Amino acid sequence: MNIETTHITRLLAAISLVTLAGCGGDSATKSNFENVDASEPVSDWQMVWSDEFEGSAIDTNKWNYELNCDGGGNNEKQCYTDSEQNAFIADGVLNIVALPAEEGAEKPYTSARLNTRYNADFTYGRFEVRAKLPSGQGSWPAFWMLPTDEVYGTWPRSGEIDVLESVNLKTPDEDGGIESSIHGTLHYGRAWPDNSYTGQEFKFPEDTNPADDFHTYAVEWQEGEIRWYVDGYLYATQRQSEVRTNASGEAVGLKHRGWFAEYFEQGSGELETHWDSAPFDKDFHLLLNLAVGGDWPENVNDLGVDASAFENGQTFAIDYVRV
Repeated sequence: MNIETTHITRLLAAISLVTLAGCGGDSATKSNFENVDASEPVSDWQMVWSDEFEGSAIDTNKWNYELNCDGGGNNEKQCYTDSEQNAFIADGVLNIVALPAEEGAEKPYTSARLNTRYNADFTYGRFEVRAKLPSGQGSWPAFWMLPTDEVYGTWPRSGEIDVLESVNLKTPDEDGGIESSIHGTLHYGRAWPDNSYTGQEFKFPEDTNPADDFHTYAVEWQEGEIRWYVDGYLYATQRQSEVRTNASGEAVGLKHRGWFAEYFEQGSGELETHWDSAPFDKDFHLLLNLAVGGDWPENVNDLGVDASAFENGQTFAIDYVRV
């Protein structure tokens, strides 16, 4: 199964050693090809890290609180806090709660965003969460991964892996039904705003909504390939680009267009495009958060944020995270 929806601002020429215009205008990008050799899918994963949320408080040896009101680069409407109102453990479940802020606050909502950076960082593995998602117009929960060190440059050059995202669950969708979709996505490529992202939507059956009950969401990340699962069902696969060669073994294009990386070579200082496993070949850390509003949930249906949906709080409930 190889399902891929591609959104890119421009198509890269897939020819060996072709020079492309760089983002800065004066720099040049050289294509550097490497044949893909993705491993066989792994079925015998061994758990090396987990949080079952069985304690009375969030384990700060595992999780860091992010404290900011910067909107996540997406014009989100919340400030992230370390308040127990916004993130707490009860009955073996981590609850991340988005609430209305006090009058006069910098942003109209508060919520929480946790990460494992420098506490738990991984290159490759299976990453699974069991969670019940929030609902309402403007809700945006996520379980995702960012590079621990930006080896290839600032976002998105060093990559981003979105294991799970949803927006506006249980609101009317564009087909006249009820929103019940989740999304798995990769971000990579050139510097913003010429960045690329590829992903897949998974729509739950008509009688099932991820805001009504707990489900498992996972990615399996191997060298050259990343796979997305819902309740054990494989719904998307993405692979690194694969080179097409001529009879002389020279790269002449791409057999398969997957992700790619563009970064400055340390030795030459030249900006090059790499058609190999980068940027998804370095340590990444985990993130859990619940955003309110922002470009995606507000603009996908032009309905903004429904304040009444958050009047009593919206909760992203996490039973466990396992690696």
